[in-house]
Amino acid sequence: MVVMLALSVVLPGRLNGQAAVAVSAGVRYSSVLVRDSIVAPFDVRPTLAPTVAVTLGTPLERGWAAQVTLDFSTGELRRHEAGGSTVALGRVSTAAFSVGLNRRLPAGLSARIGIGGLKYIPSANSGIFRRGSGSIAGLGTLAVGHALTAGRRYGLSVEARYDVHGFATPALREEGFTSARPVHRVALVIRADARSAR
Repeated sequence: MVVMLALSVVLPGRLNGQAAVAVSAGVRYSSVLVRDSIVAPFDVRPTLAPTVAVTLGTPLERGWAAQVTLDFSTGELRRHEAGGSTVALGRVSTAAFSVGLNRRLPAGLSARIGIGGLKYIPSANSGIFRRGSGSIAGLGTLAVGHALTAGRRYGLSVEARYDVHGFATPALREEGFTSARPVHRVALVIRADARSAR
């Protein structure tokens, strides 16, 4: 299991009357995007990447809330050789959106589940992105959070997030990768929730 340290906290704002907004920031680990063998095995994957997200939600009703989340990460893409050496392949960012439900649980816990889409944004059209990044990939998300007693005044919580999507690009399909590779991402963030305005 990958252990990650949250990078920073941004305090939330408020929306009028019927909705609340939260902002979170932390760090994300992504699994391998491409694995192949030419002379020797290698894989391509992003480095640990900072991530920020904004969530817009309805007020809690009987412990449930509907939410929409916009999420952005950016980091370096690296090729890892079997011998342990690595080669930088440029920067790649991801932008994702999801819609889902948040459930308040006992003991300061909460859980969220959602579905949405994710788009890769490479810094240059080269390598596996030489023909662009392709279409938006379907995304499934799951998160578990715990309220921080010390940050109760600001609605602070620590949250572990997991999501999965399929990765494929036009260039990879040209090279014979006929199916999308499942990519698993795990993030640890600090989240600040605004209470619904009355």
